[in-house]
Amino acid sequence: MGFETSVVLTIFFVSVMIMATMSYTTISSSNDLLSSSADEHYSLINKKLHTDVQIVGSSAIIHNSTYQLSLEVLNTGSETLRSDELEVLVDGVYKPYSLAANATTTWTPQTSVALNIYDLSGFGDHRLKVVTENGICDYYSYNI
Repeated sequence: MGFETSVVLTIFFVSVMIMATMSYTTISSSNDLLSSSADEHYSLINKKLHTDVQIVGSSAIIHNSTYQLSLEVLNTGSETLRSDELEVLVDGVYKPYSLAANATTTWTPQTSVALNIYDLSGFGDHRLKVVTENGICDYYSYNI
């Protein structure tokens, strides 16, 4: 009976050691992933806090039943943005845009970028929204 008890205790001890090692490895890698994602989260929040844009003007050119809208958007934050990663919504509908001929994709603070939106329709009051890559937006109302 003494020998069997020793064997059973040894098996239990080895099993506990293996389980502890596997648990430590899993917890350690999970902690590393959590720490990495927290760092990325704080970096994104920091970028959002330093991002701001302002639509400073617009002009429309009417072509029969449609019109072209040209916007000037100013980067008023301290974060460098990409002007080709903006989203433009007119009356809640996504609209593709093109950058002005001399525009660069790197959009530094306190500079503006010109956007052209083609083939818009509907006359009257409209609401426009420009959203940056960081999710920061500005609204603008205009009338055609």
